Amino acid sequence: MHRLVLLLAALPLVAQTSWFQPSMLEQPAIKKAYASIDARKDGIIDEWIKLIETPAPSGKEQVRARYIKAEMEKIGLTDIRTDDLFNVSGVRKGTGGGPTVVFAAHTDTVFPEGTNLKVKREGDILRAPGSGDDTSNLMATLEMFRALSRGGVQTKGDLIFLASVQEEVGLVGAKHWLETSGYKPDLFVAVDLSSLQLWYGALRIDQFKFIFTSPGAHTLESRGAPSPAKAVAKAINGLYEIPLPPLEPGFGSFKLPTMNVGMLGGGTVVNAVPREAWFTVDLRSTDSPTQDKLETALISTVKAAAEKEGVGFQMERKMGIDYSKAKPREERLKHPLVQTALAASNYFRKPGTPEIMPVDAGANDSNIAVSMGIPAVAVGAVVQSMPHRLEESAEASSIIPGIKSLLAMAVAMTTH
Repeated sequence: MHRLVLLLAALPLVAQTSWFQPSMLEQPAIKKAYASIDARKDGIIDEWIKLIETPAPSGKEQVRARYIKAEMEKIGLTDIRTDDLFNVSGVRKGTGGGPTVVFAAHTDTVFPEGTNLKVKREGDILRAPGSGDDTSNLMATLEMFRALSRGGVQTKGDLIFLASVQEEVGLVGAKHWLETSGYKPDLFVAVDLSSLQLWYGALRIDQFKFIFTSPGAHTLESRGAPSPAKAVAKAINGLYEIPLPPLEPGFGSFKLPTMNVGMLGGGTVVNAVPREAWFTVDLRSTDSPTQDKLETALISTVKAAAEKEGVGFQMERKMGIDYSKAKPREERLKHPLVQTALAASNYFRKPGTPEIMPVDAGANDSNIAVSMGIPAVAVGAVVQSMPHRLEESAEASSIIPGIKSLLAMAVAMTTH
């Protein structure tokens, strides 16, 4: 039954309320803004490439953040702030009487320092780590705010540009900003997907670090001795034997529920039993009951491996979000924010691509807003593929209609 409900949730709901109407694009100010985007096509792509080639590992986004801050100042945004984590935000004031809407794109990428970020351009394709996630959307959001200014577009509500940090390591920046900035946005848009996707929910995501310890020993004394390395091996083997529920439909190449070992480490020399060894696990599901059940099985399996090997055991929870305040699925789906983003995304989507369907999922900054009960949606501005891989790529020309789509959303959401 749950799978049927999720599948039905992906069907187009044309009868729902959308604030976006194609006729609004005929307004002189919007037409002027769009013309300015077209005129800057080559410059936008060149700047996008420049941003891709600027290293921004999670926690080390400062160079990108300073660049975005300087550009916010040029646009004339107000109340520009850089907080203690290096989130950068700026406000485009409305005339009054409309909702406050946040457009958030994150500055960090998953790739460590030293990764070759040189962009290879093959016709319309840009190939480089981080070309899509989330550099493309960061560039598109920046250009959207510029175009609003160039066109002289007025909105009733305030628009906030949030360039968040540490999204890739647990949505840290957005959580910090929403909890400490003092702003209470009415609506939240995470620009952090392919332009062919739209998510209105929040996957349950928990991340752990499991640490095993022992006194250590020389290799010649290792036979039969407690070993953190053996405990890691047994634990990882055991967790991959945990039975997972059937795959949820409607997620394309994403397979849910799932758990993945992403990092391993430990030891200091080759000829000794390590005093410490560890690994991390990323656990994701579509709902809390499934997540809770898998989490219980995971922790039990890892603890059993530590006990069997006779080593010390510690667990660090790297990520865990309380979704008790999240709105029900149907309420989230029917909200005009989601329907407006869906209508605009489909209006500007790449010709020949399938109609975009709303999916009750989320693995980005919008999760934090959803958990706080703030109407939220995740969208994208660029056709991209293979995120989180060295082979990541994006279609250069797709950013132009993507920026226009974001602008249409921004105007519709703040002037209804």
